[in-house]
Amino acid sequence: MKLVHSSLEGHIIKEEIKFVEWIIESPELFSGYVQELILQCEGLEKDYVLSEGEKILDISKVTEIVLNPFKVNINEKKIINKLYAELHQLAYAEDMYVETQELMQSIHNYLLKLEQKSEHMLEISNIVDMSLLFKAASIQHEVMEEDYFETIVRYIKIIVRLEIKLVVFINIRSYLCDEQLISFMKDMSYQDIKILFIENVEKGCISGLSRYIIDTDRCEIF
Repeated sequence: MKLVHSSLEGHIIKEEIKFVEWIIESPELFSGYVQELILQCEGLEKDYVLSEGEKILDISKVTEIVLNPFKVNINEKKIINKLYAELHQLAYAEDMYVETQELMQSIHNYLLKLEQKSEHMLEISNIVDMSLLFKAASIQHEVMEEDYFETIVRYIKIIVRLEIKLVVFINIRSYLCDEQLISFMKDMSYQDIKILFIENVEKGCISGLSRYIIDTDRCEIF
């Protein structure tokens, strides 16, 4: 997978590179490139091109940007929707199908009894929407992590299931020490995903982290 921008000579992300640190030293360029990427992730047409082989990918569908690591939420709406879809599929799989049907019948019978005890004539569907049942039970991912770093690692592992192919972190090295970043890269090396760290200040080199620099004179170093 490659990521390029029409104004740049080099590739921001190359096919063979998994972890890239894009250092943009000019505040004007930094804010411009970051804002443009955010807008493109929101569905607007901009000048980034993300491709996989000969196929152009829709950045808004396969890219996740983490602006604030303290606000990463493993139970945000799109993640919960995916969780419910997976649970729904499991509920109607061969080994759970009979139990699911028995549950649906039990719920229907229970509602009929409620109708009989009430003063109302009710119309009750034979079909129960499983996603509404999951929502009523407040099903979500259990939060077990003790700090934001552990939450970030788990968050990435979860969103990979949403077919996210590129995760972009903005100035994450302001929050993670080198040891944490090395540990993070080790965890992510087993995930089918590319990671782009966009930074505005050059810090110490880390093994396995490719660098692409735009210095204050707007020269590209790659």
